[in-house]
Amino acid sequence: MKTLRVAAVAACVCVLALALAGCKPGVPSTFIQEDDMEDLLYDYHLADAMARAAKGDYNENIMAYRAAVLRKYGVSQAEFDTSMVYYMRHTDRLHAIYEHVAQRMQDDARELGSSSDDLAALTTTSATGDTADIWRGERSIALIPNQPYNVYSFAHTADSSFRRGDAFILSLQSDFIFQDGARDGVAALAVVYANDSVASRVVHISAAGPLTLTLDNPDSLAVKAVRGFFLLNKDNQANASATTLHLMALSRIRLFRCHPKPKAAAAMQPGAAAGQPADTMPRPDGSVPLPPPGHTGVPQLRQPTR
Repeated sequence: MKTLRVAAVAACVCVLALALAGCKPGVPSTFIQEDDMEDLLYDYHLADAMARAAKGDYNENIMAYRAAVLRKYGVSQAEFDTSMVYYMRHTDRLHAIYEHVAQRMQDDARELGSSSDDLAALTTTSATGDTADIWRGERSIALIPNQPYNVYSFAHTADSSFRRGDAFILSLQSDFIFQDGARDGVAALAVVYANDSVASRVVHISAAGPLTLTLDNPDSLAVKAVRGFFLLNKDNQANASATTLHLMALSRIRLFRCHPKPKAAAAMQPGAAAGQPADTMPRPDGSVPLPPPGHTGVPQLRQPTR
């Protein structure tokens, strides 16, 4: 009987835990629901691209296209703004929505053939080839100015596939959905060498488009680790709004490790004159050996005509 009671109590605890997990409060009906907000924000991204491609003033174009998006979903500007206030206070929900939007943006880019760019060909190499994509993180990420969703860090420790002199290329596609304020994203790449010296490069991102960061290794140093981060800074201007839409989406993220090309062996032996092979040097008796047939550096000797 005691065993049965213990089992019954354990079952009740499990049922209660499942019930509590399923009772996570949803978005109040007075605000735009998560699925609808995802679709709306995705169309906001399309509106931004259309406004940039259209003739005329961009600011006027974007206002017109965004107004059309709101009409499409039957949402007023006031309803959208109040919903954004709610989501900015619930950043976990907002970030989840942004992640879905970023993934859809990446899928669209792939369908449009964006993977046919020059760097894409490098991804076909194996992880042990001369050039390999060693990125292990998410291929697309979404950043908002609110902590902890404003930064994404990465680190790769060198393994047996790394060689002295390895160079690194970080490539990505950036997109923004901003209602207002300054766009200030950051991409940073750093390489830690075996002697603990560090080479780094930092780039600020303020517009949509492809981005490439390259770190060469001219001293042929051994690599200990590769690190970096992506960051979306908050607009700290006095008139900046804390409740409007600010999103930086990064997609097609790749980190290439490039082995150095082997240096060509010296073509001449020590003491040989430039452009002349060593076996044409005069011998102690003053004679000069014949060069190999077809050699252009020394005139060929002709047999005397009889």
